[in-house]
Amino acid sequence: MDYLKIDTSQNIDIEQPIASVAERIAATMLDMLFILVFIAVTAFIAGDLKMGWVLFIVYIPVALYSLVSEITMNGQSWGKKILKIKVVKIDGSPTTFSSYFLRWIIRLIEVLITFGSLALITVILNRKGQRLGDIAANTTVIRLSEKSLKGTLFLKIPDNYTLVYPEVSQLTTQDIYTIQEVLELIRSRQNPQHASSISIKLRQAIEKKLNIIGKQDTPSFFHTIISDYNYINSRT
Repeated sequence: MDYLKIDTSQNIDIEQPIASVAERIAATMLDMLFILVFIAVTAFIAGDLKMGWVLFIVYIPVALYSLVSEITMNGQSWGKKILKIKVVKIDGSPTTFSSYFLRWIIRLIEVLITFGSLALITVILNRKGQRLGDIAANTTVIRLSEKSLKGTLFLKIPDNYTLVYPEVSQLTTQDIYTIQEVLELIRSRQNPQHASSISIKLRQAIEKKLNIIGKQDTPSFFHTIISDYNYINSRT
């Protein structure tokens, strides 16, 4: 399995598994299935309309499916969502509209005109799991962890919670995501030396940014930072 090192805003390298060719093909097949269902339903509903109007009604959503779904679903189409893979920027920055657009416009050549063969060859040869559209947009497709970070990032904090580090108000949501990523890596117990190394670097970066010195062990320190962040933001 190939891994992608993403450099976060704290200059900490987070390793993410790159989606396999099989996963990307399976996601594409699922998307094609959804599109075929849409075409069939639309043709049935618009049965009495002239063929030109039917083609127009069907063509626009089908052509824009990949672009619109990735923009509105944070780098995922329905096929990618089911397979738990998503589009991300190689450098760890947020994926922008221009990146999604580049992937989509080049996809029309790679996938539709060459029937996917050009995209398949490029992904196999490229060690970062990139097709030509990804290379142009500086993106790739990664496999998400089994546990959703979004589901664990925002916690319900009791009213009697005692704030430990008020300085966490200086942190961004992306900072908290990075902390949660490292916690997930620690919990996985995979490559413990790597997990220990990046957790120490991340702790030092957070302490330096907030000008604090934590008195807890590193996992507990990270948990407290996340809880404090939730406490502050739930009251703003």
